Amino acid sequence: MLVRNSLVNKFMRYSLVGILCTSIYFLSMFIFVELLNIKPLLGSCISFVLMTIFSYVLNKSYTFGGSYSHAQFVKFITVATIGFFMNFGIMYLIISVLSLHYFIGELVTVIVIPLVNFFLNNYWTFSDKSK
Repeated sequence: MLVRNSLVNKFMRYSLVGILCTSIYFLSMFIFVELLNIKPLLGSCISFVLMTIFSYVLNKSYTFGGSYSHAQFVKFITVATIGFFMNFGIMYLIISVLSLHYFIGELVTVIVIPLVNFFLNNYWTFSDKSK
């Protein structure tokens, strides 16, 4: 039961960080697409990189804790890269293949990618074995 509560608490902290980082993502996406007239696919990629930087710093300090480890950083970047390509693929599918508004793609990405990233980061990047 203790392990489950620990996982739930960690997921709640991860979710709070995710909400903040998602807000950063959507704000930057809005600025790039609506104000700077950057194409949605490129704006999504740039926004994802910005969000990933904030996500690493906040998750390392607040969600998972521990001292800095180069190996963990490399793993985090690997997970972020997987998320990046998932983001690109989902956005491409929604915008270019299905010809739907980019906002629909954004909704799909903010549901799918955070779940995948949490499990990869929890059980691989920041697991006790990687410290």
